[in-house]
Amino acid sequence: MYMLYYHNSSSMPVPGIMKGFMDWPYDTLYYSKYGFTLLCTALYFALSYWALKRLTGRGFFTRVLSYSYLAFFLLSGLSMLYGYFVKQRLNDEEYTLSRWLMGVLQSPIICLILLASEKLYKPAEKDETFNQGVQ
Repeated sequence: MYMLYYHNSSSMPVPGIMKGFMDWPYDTLYYSKYGFTLLCTALYFALSYWALKRLTGRGFFTRVLSYSYLAFFLLSGLSMLYGYFVKQRLNDEEYTLSRWLMGVLQSPIICLILLASEKLYKPAEKDETFNQGVQ
């Protein structure tokens, strides 16, 4: 993006895997980052969901994962919307917060925390002494 935006070359060579992006116009390259962000987030969610379902066997952890992704995604979107509509720009602290939140979603950290906390989870059991006292 640097070379396209500033119209000069960088001293660093472009890696071979990135050469395909050299033909893209700047606007296409800039806006494609949002699509790639959504794609990577969906991929990490699917892999985390699969791992939790397979390794824990409990629906509770997949629900927590789903709600976590939803909450982070909504906070990220609200941050972007606030920056766009209130501050009229997307490169202030709101954009940085949104990028950080999406970075968390594009990592296995939530899945790892849930896997580590599995041994701490004990489902609520019915207290028979309470039910006997109610009769």
